[in-house]
Amino acid sequence: MKSKLLVLSGCLVLAMNSCRSDTENASIDHTTSKLNGTTIHKLSINGNYTYVNEINGEYFYADDITITSEQFNKLKMQANSELSTMEKSTIVSSFIKTWPNATVYYTLPSQGSLSTQNYNTFLTNINKAFEMISSQTSVQFIQRTNQTEYITFTYSTSTNSSPLGWGKNTVNGIKIYNITYPAIIAHEVMHSMGIMHEQCRPDRDQYIIVDVNRAIEGSRHNFNLYNDYAGNGEFDFGSVMMYQSTDFAIDTSKPVMTKLDGSTFTKQRTALSAGDYAGINHLYGPVNATSAINGTYTLTTSLASDKNLDISGSTITDGVNIILNSASTGNNQKFTFTKSDHGYYIIKSSVDPTKVLTVKNSGTLNGTAVELRTNSNTDSQKWLLFNLGNNGFGFAPKNAPSLRLEVKDGLTTNLTPIVIGSTDTTVQPYTKQRFKLTKVN
Repeated sequence: MKSKLLVLSGCLVLAMNSCRSDTENASIDHTTSKLNGTTIHKLSINGNYTYVNEINGEYFYADDITITSEQFNKLKMQANSELSTMEKSTIVSSFIKTWPNATVYYTLPSQGSLSTQNYNTFLTNINKAFEMISSQTSVQFIQRTNQTEYITFTYSTSTNSSPLGWGKNTVNGIKIYNITYPAIIAHEVMHSMGIMHEQCRPDRDQYIIVDVNRAIEGSRHNFNLYNDYAGNGEFDFGSVMMYQSTDFAIDTSKPVMTKLDGSTFTKQRTALSAGDYAGINHLYGPVNATSAINGTYTLTTSLASDKNLDISGSTITDGVNIILNSASTGNNQKFTFTKSDHGYYIIKSSVDPTKVLTVKNSGTLNGTAVELRTNSNTDSQKWLLFNLGNNGFGFAPKNAPSLRLEVKDGLTTNLTPIVIGSTDTTVQPYTKQRFKLTKVN
C-alpha cells in the first residue's frame, strides 16, 4: 500500500545516522528516536518491541493503521514495568473495541478533487467492499442518520489508512488512495472493525521468519507483534490482511519475511479469503444482536474437550453453583448470550432464561464462586468477552475486570467449581481461563 513512509524510502537509509536522538523513561520501557520529522516510539510490552510512529501528532500503529492518543497511552501503560499483570490485563480490554451489534454506520465521501468518473468509481467500490465483507458474515453496513460513531471516507493522493476499532463518540476517518480496488478498501474497513494484519498475530513465529533488521528504517511498526490480538485458524498467507515478503525491505533480494523454509510469498488484494471470513465471524459471530438472542452455546473448557460448564443438579434455585461436568446434550449445559453494556453480555441459562451467570455476592476476590441467580442487571452479571482466536474466549466480570472466569485449580474432574481468578497475562490467559463456544441451535 502506498504511504508516506514508502514515498520517503529513498532518503531514509541515508538519513539514519544523522537524524536519530534517543530518550529513556525510568519506569516505562519506552525509547523515542527522530527520523525526518517522524518520532518513532519503541515500547517493550510482554518481552516484545512495539513500534508506533508519530507524525504531526498522529499515531501510526502500522503504515495504514492510526490509533488515538488514548490508545497510545494505553500502550505506554502496558510498557510500564511497575504495573501488575492484573492492571495491564484491564488496560488491554479497552484498547480495541468491536462495533456494537455488529453494525457499522458510515457516510459516503464528497467528490472533492476527483473527476465525476473517478468519484463514481470510488462510490461503487466502497459499496463493493461492504458487500464483500457482509456477504459471508453477520456484519451490517448502514448509512448514518444521527449516530455519533461511524466511518467516513476521504480520497487521498498518497495513502490508504484507517483508525483502529470502534470508539465511543468517534468518527473513523478512512483515507483511500487505491479507489479502484474494492479489496483494499475492505482491508481498511476491516481495520476500523478492529482487525489487524495477519503477519502481526502473536503466533506468527510458528509460520514465518520476520527479520526487522532488513526493513527500511521507520517501517518496523508494520511488523509489530500484537499482544492484544488473537489469530483465528491456521496462519493465512492468502488473507487480504497479509503483507508480502518484500514489503518495506531495504533490499528486495533480502526479504523481511519468509516462510520457515526460507521461501517467499506474495500478497493478494482481490478478495477476502475463507480465513478472513472465519476470523470476522469469530470476532463478531457470538456478539451480534441476532445470534446473541437466537443462538445457544455450550462453553467447553480448554482443559478437556469433553467437559462443559454445567448447572449443578440442573436446578434453577438462586445461588446454585456453576460447575464443570462431562459434556451432555442437556439444557443445563446450554447458555444464550444477550447484549448488555457495550462489550458486555449477560449469559442466560437455557433451563430458565431469567437466571444468569453471576459472581457470588458480587465478590472481587480471587477464587470467588460463580453461581446461577435471577437477572438483576448488576455488574456481577455482565461479562466482557475476550476473543482468543484459536483458544476460544475469555470472560471478565464487569465488577472485577482484572479477573477471569476459570475452572478452579485447573482440575478436570466432574463437579469442579467454576470461579473467577487472577491472570498473569493480557491476551492468552491460563488454559483454565479459556473456553470454546459451540453453537448448538
